[in-house]
Amino acid sequence: MRIIALLLLLLAGTSSLCAQVPMYQAAEGIPFYRQGRELPYALTGGLEAPQFAAMHLNSDGQADLLVFDRVGAKALPFLARATPQGIQYDYAPAYEADLPPLSQMAKVLDINCDGLADLLTTEALGSAADVAVKAYLRQPTADGSLSFQAQRLQLFNSPGDTLVRIHAFDLPAFSDINGDGLPDLLYIPRGGTHIHYYENISLQAGDCSSLAFELRDDCWGLAAYTLEGAFELYACEPGRLPGISGCAGSAMLLLDDDSDGDQDLLFSGLYDFHIQLLINGGNAHEAELSSSSVDWLNGGQALLEFPAPYLLDLEGNGGADLIVATNRINGVGFSPDGANVYHFRKDAGDGSWNLRSEQFMVGEMADHGFRSSPAAYDVDEDGLPDLLIAYNAPHPIYGYTSRIALYLNTGTADEPAFTLENEDFGMLSIHNLKGIHPVVGDLTGDGIPELVLGLEDGSLRAYTNSQSAFFQYFPMAPDPLAGVRLYGYARPQLIDADDNGTLDLLCGARDGTMAWIENTGNAAAPQFVMREDTLGGVLPEGYFQECSPFFVKQENGSFLVYYGQQNGRISLYRGRLGEAFELQEPHLPGVDVGEGATLTLYDLNADGEPELIVGNKRGGIEIFEASPLSTTKAAAGGQIPARAFPNPAREETWIETDGLAGPATLLLFDALGRQVRHEKLNPGGSPHRLDLYGLETGVYFYCIHSAGLTGGGKLIITK
Repeated sequence: MRIIALLLLLLAGTSSLCAQVPMYQAAEGIPFYRQGRELPYALTGGLEAPQFAAMHLNSDGQADLLVFDRVGAKALPFLARATPQGIQYDYAPAYEADLPPLSQMAKVLDINCDGLADLLTTEALGSAADVAVKAYLRQPTADGSLSFQAQRLQLFNSPGDTLVRIHAFDLPAFSDINGDGLPDLLYIPRGGTHIHYYENISLQAGDCSSLAFELRDDCWGLAAYTLEGAFELYACEPGRLPGISGCAGSAMLLLDDDSDGDQDLLFSGLYDFHIQLLINGGNAHEAELSSSSVDWLNGGQALLEFPAPYLLDLEGNGGADLIVATNRINGVGFSPDGANVYHFRKDAGDGSWNLRSEQFMVGEMADHGFRSSPAAYDVDEDGLPDLLIAYNAPHPIYGYTSRIALYLNTGTADEPAFTLENEDFGMLSIHNLKGIHPVVGDLTGDGIPELVLGLEDGSLRAYTNSQSAFFQYFPMAPDPLAGVRLYGYARPQLIDADDNGTLDLLCGARDGTMAWIENTGNAAAPQFVMREDTLGGVLPEGYFQECSPFFVKQENGSFLVYYGQQNGRISLYRGRLGEAFELQEPHLPGVDVGEGATLTLYDLNADGEPELIVGNKRGGIEIFEASPLSTTKAAAGGQIPARAFPNPAREETWIETDGLAGPATLLLFDALGRQVRHEKLNPGGSPHRLDLYGLETGVYFYCIHSAGLTGGGKLIITK
């Protein structure tokens, strides 16, 4: 990207750097607190059905951690860091762009015998339930960076098929079962009752890189899966036995739990709430599952539905950690048990597994449920923006209902910090709403803000509180939004779209359309009517195209539209009400939250550049800030006159601007596009001293961003 930026500079001058299509990067250094404790993973976006694997992400020799969530197929990289308190894991979103596309599964193992750990995932075949195992082979690089090459696993001597097919929600076991140094494969075929053993025959087929497997045992362990979710031991008769039904999906893990030199099996089925430990009473060449137990873990108490096991060494000392998370998601994209991720540590003495945590990692995130939608508003009227995070949580009667978590800004204007105040802002839980997307604004002109909520069924509702925003909210009467309904999953924004002094609604909907709902009332008595239901002519193909737009009004009366998409990305449109919108960018570089992007924009740190605050189906939030290499293309329409003097300069230069109306950001880049300075400018346009100490002789470029405007120029440094 830096080389591209340099070429643009050489071809088109400084404006190319200051006015490209926006690029974003994950915001760092915004602390979140809960019960007096900082959340180290607050802005990872949450977890629903996570999988865990050790993986070397950099070249420091320490095993890092890769977390992959089935919801949204989202990869979350964490770097291991040695501290006096032991190994700590730091969220490292920059590594995500270097990972290959993953789907349904992420396993890390060296499958081609080259000493580098590869990635195994799946690819869809004929249907959503029919997938094949796919390998991404890690390639050697001089600097240890991530590089992968795709390759399919090959199935030998299987009539009519050469692919290793599994259930879409299967987690098969890969391990060296026969002791030849190659990872073999276990899984139960779709509708089957017996565990199939596929031996890795890559060396016989050529070399390790052939990734060749062959069915060697169609009843590994001499056991059959039953309708009750247990195994009938010593049952390998052909056909189905009485009381036995085909397996609908499973999660398996092989480990030598009793240290006798062969592989024991951890197993759970799609509808199970326990993990079975099946002890191998045979040997490495002839497996014999001789006993089964669910009492070995958590005292036999139920864990969660479809619990999947993952074996790690989190402390880096040769010990064994067992992480258990659900592998089940339902039709609306969540797991009923997504709030719990269990961490067990094996006792080196008696071999027991001791519970360390029921909320491993997820308890350190700003994640309260699933399908999150953020909003920013100064709730406590202290001059600082607070955060509202709408979310859904399981409900015993309605399946799930919505609430809002309130994080108050306990930081400062330029250094925000957010502390959880409560998880049921306004006591909205009593209304049993679903899929809410909140916006806040004063609809009645009395100085007390109302809540407008978009709902899963496409309706919109207004709630009011005559006392304070911290107390219970009640439906407005009469309801100014009665009769207004969109095509499901209403995602509203309050904005004076037509400049008549009243707040209108611009909304996204389930089918990907946007609507203009005009406020035809007055400041004291709002009344909303549908004005246009396919705003800008945006009508994506497909049934499920949930969108969450955010409109930014430009000085020329047009709008810049950030369009949150179902696929977790954000596209950018520009246009005017009543006219067709022009697509500026299919997806903003650097922004991908996995699935169900819901968003708001707000300048959280008063630097003149609004941050993107994005929710997702996993239930957490992510915050993105504008990359130093770019600002919005539309902002190029308004320029900030700026110059540097002296120029050329040696130790310092002064940046002069003409009358900044608000705070601004000054960025300085070298000729390769690397940021070397990041400073704030005060309103008023007084010259700003820029210290050049430590910078080498060469050509540099400075950019100024403020409230949608840009400026900049070239600076030459001589020493």
